[in-house]
Amino acid sequence: MAGPPPAIHSLVDRVRELRAEAQRSGQQPPGRPALMKKLEDIGATEHQIKMALRYLVDEPTSSTAGRDINESHGGVSSPVDPTTTSLESAGANRSRPPVRPWPLLVIGLAAAISVWSGWVGLGQLAGFGVIQPLPGLWDELRLNSAIVLPISVEAYAAYAMRCWLTSRLISHRARRFARWSTLISLLVGAGAQAAYHVMTAAGITRAPWPVTVVVATVPVLVLGLATALASLIGRPDGKSISGVGGGAEVESSDPRVHAEENDEAER
Repeated sequence: MAGPPPAIHSLVDRVRELRAEAQRSGQQPPGRPALMKKLEDIGATEHQIKMALRYLVDEPTSSTAGRDINESHGGVSSPVDPTTTSLESAGANRSRPPVRPWPLLVIGLAAAISVWSGWVGLGQLAGFGVIQPLPGLWDELRLNSAIVLPISVEAYAAYAMRCWLTSRLISHRARRFARWSTLISLLVGAGAQAAYHVMTAAGITRAPWPVTVVVATVPVLVLGLATALASLIGRPDGKSISGVGGGAEVESSDPRVHAEENDEAER
């Protein structure tokens, strides 16, 4: 059997350790609710724990390996709850209905047309327009700079939402950053659409200077947010670093790191 997906490899190891500890102490293996409480410090979601349990249920077991474990602990056999095993097996074998993407494509296309026209119109009211991006090199090339607004803001909102709702094992800091930046991006996009339609309905052909200032800074802010989120997501094992005073604080979603920290705290 192939190994677990890389996204939950460390989680599978941690769940395996917790179940082995329970068996050695003569307790029932922890189910999904108990595992969610024990693993909340690493940001494990219910879906990730389900995937880990499904892999462990399908993982081939060896009676020889079981005897070795029992002998190494005084020959005491640990009880296994058949109800828990049967429920997990049923959940692993339960088929999922296929997800059909066409409704999302239709909704996304309709929303994209409206959002694109609103952002481009607002950009033109705020001073964005046709420019020569390569003067002296390609004088015939013309580009309307207003298109950078919908591309940057709405594309980032989709990217941040995907990072927020991903099933990958990432740190609390990365998921929290993705969540809040998603909500802020959606609010900024909604405010921009409202501002454009209000000014258009009022016959305004030039945006007030406060609106121009906000619109002009949007691409720069989105670039910074996207770079920060990509840096948080891209660190191995969901590690993220944030400056604290003059030094740096390292946060890791590796279960073994958190287990060591918890043991030190208990001492």
